Formats: sequence, C-alpha cells, structure tokens
Amino acid sequence: MLKGFICPDGKKVEIQDCLSKCRLGEHCLTLPTLRLISQEREWKGVASTTQLLNGTMLEYLKLTNPYYVDPNDRAFMLSGTQHHKALSDVAQELELPAEVPLSVDRDIFDLLEIDKGLVLTDYKLWGSFKIVKVLGITEVGKQPDPSGEVYKTSGKWGKAGSPKMINVFEQLPDKADNWEAELQLNHYRVKLEKLLESFKIKIDRLQVQATVRDGGLAMAKSRGVFRNIYKIPVKILDNQTVKDYFGYKDDCLKEALAHGWNEPCNKRESWEGRRCNGYCDVAMYCPKGKLVLSLKEAIE
Repeated sequence: MLKGFICPDGKKVEIQDCLSKCRLGEHCLTLPTLRLISQEREWKGVASTTQLLNGTMLEYLKLTNPYYVDPNDRAFMLSGTQHHKALSDVAQELELPAEVPLSVDRDIFDLLEIDKGLVLTDYKLWGSFKIVKVLGITEVGKQPDPSGEVYKTSGKWGKAGSPKMINVFEQLPDKADNWEAELQLNHYRVKLEKLLESFKIKIDRLQVQATVRDGGLAMAKSRGVFRNIYKIPVKILDNQTVKDYFGYKDDCLKEALAHGWNEPCNKRESWEGRRCNGYCDVAMYCPKGKLVLSLKEAIE
C-alpha cells in the first residue's frame, strides 16, 4: 500500500506527516495536489480490471508492502484524472452515460453513446511511444518536404539546394499491438452486457479516444505521430476468451495473496522490461526488479 512520498532531497516521509507539515519547510507541490496524488482506492478483496491487466507480481507486492512515490512521477496520473473528469462532466450535460461503475470491483466505463450503433469508449492519455505501438506506425521511406524547403548546406543528408527529405510513415496493421485496451474494453463490454441482459442490449463497437501527452512536440512528430487526439477502434473479442483471461489472472492474484508469489511480470506486463527500470513503485521488493535496479546502479 502507498505509505508516503520521496522528498526532493531523496528522504522518505509518510503521507500524513507530509500533509501536516513539510519537513523541508515548504511543500514541493500544493497541498491539494499532494492530497490528490496520495489517494488510492481501498482494497476490498475484489480485483479491478486494471489490477488484473497488470502483472500478478506487481499487484501482489503493492497490496502487501509499503512503498513510497516521488510526487513528480505522478504528474501524468493527475493529468489523466482531470482529463477524465472534464469529459465526464460534459457527457453528463449531454445526458450520456459516463463514468458509470459496473460492479463493486470499481470498474468504471468512460462513455456509452449511440453513434452508428451502441459504442463504448474509453479515454486515454498516452505518450507518442504508446500511440506508435497501438497504431503500428512505421517509417516506410522518405519523400521531398511538401513545403518545398531545400537543404541550405551540403552534407550526408544531401546537396545544398536539393529538396529536403522527410520521413514517410504508415499505419501497418501487422505491427499494431493494442492488447491491453482490447482486453480492458472487452471486459467492460462483457460486464455491461451482463448487467443489461434483460434488455437484450449488445455493444456494437468499442473504441479508445487517446489524447497524445506530448502531441505537437518534435519527439512525437519524429515518431510519425502528427495528431493530438486519435480515435482508435478496438476489436471485439470472444466472450469466453475474455472471461478465461480475467478468471485466470484473478485466481493468480488470490493465490499470491494467500501463499505468496515468485513469478515476475511477463514481457507485455513489464513493457519489455522498461517498467522495471524506473516505472515500478515496488521494484525493490521484486527479484527481477532488484536485479534491474542493481544493474542500473552499476552502470550509473
């Protein structure tokens, strides 16, 4: 469980002590900000969809060990919360179902609307790296800059006066990987259709509306991400496949909490290892995380 914060000087402080009085004399962020990012949903014994999409090791360690976070690392979580709330408020003004809990396990869908059928939408705040992966954006070649710009000096890029070449990108379906959103939205769909089965209501389409966290910046454009918001279709999976996956992950978490767990997160759950290297709050408790952190320290 979240125990406290890591101060700017690297020292650890418990949440309530931080909120009561800053040990450094002046809070690193405003009190409302610190209060908001310190809030976590209480564990009531039933795992959410998000928890089951994460690695069992990660969720097991978060539920059984105290951990501390750097408030600065939760900036994007704060942005995501504000992003969802603003869109939810407008949806309610339009009398559209939004931010509706599906069950006691805290699963909440973002938006349900009629748009060429019944559509279930989930809002995301993703970086351009994630957008590239989800859409399968790939560099496929180069072409002259449509603006007509030319090279001012000669070099390995070309001769002075020749057309400036820019990268050309395409979305290649065979490169796209949106497994997490597919499982998440289909789990919401299965639960929602179960709640509405007496009305014989079925969801026709699933989609993610992703706002690009670094949209418009040079890094995003260099990856082929030129829009700030993407509406991304999500395929509907077989119901039994969805139930089997979440049933298995739920059994794993229950087993871990009852008897312990020693299996690290798999490649997908650990973001091909990137999560262990600076994005996991409980890496110091995990055998794999300890190894990654020790190697990182040795290199630095």
